Amino acid sequence: MSFQHRKRAEQPVEVINMTESVYQTRLGNYFLGQTGLLTFGERNHAWGGLFNPSDSSIHLLCDVFTVTNYSPNPFTVEFWLKNNSLGKGIVSRNVASVNQAICPVPIPKVELRDADRLSESPKDGLFSFVQIAEPKSTVTHDLQGLIILTPGSSIIAFLRSQERGTVPARVGFGWWEDPALLT
Repeated sequence: MSFQHRKRAEQPVEVINMTESVYQTRLGNYFLGQTGLLTFGERNHAWGGLFNPSDSSIHLLCDVFTVTNYSPNPFTVEFWLKNNSLGKGIVSRNVASVNQAICPVPIPKVELRDADRLSESPKDGLFSFVQIAEPKSTVTHDLQGLIILTPGSSIIAFLRSQERGTVPARVGFGWWEDPALLT
């Protein structure tokens, strides 16, 4: 081995270790959003969710969700995949790319939607899991992209209260959009 070749081999190799969400943020694929203030209770319900349009050409990877309970009473949060029975809701304007350094700032293809004061419950889709939102608290789960939704799919947090009175709450999501998963 020549001296020159040995010297090159002794140079340190730079290795960068980052989470997938940080990597997706650097690419401009990571987004955060929250619903408006949702009101429910007295036999009415609410929901907030992510909808991947059928023509999006991306996969949605759900990274984190939060549900904030502003009331003094607990309520139930049911998570549903592929639910279509509750209508389209209203598109939230409270959505942003986490990477504000990219110009122009990336715009998500996925829509964060919500609806409140609903009398109906989910009638289709896949019931996935349930959480209790304790009074004056926030439920947070780091899913690390484990829920992957194809175009035309959705995930909603359905809010249900058995208490009397009005309950105010918000639902938030962090997600990234990955066109590389489509083949």
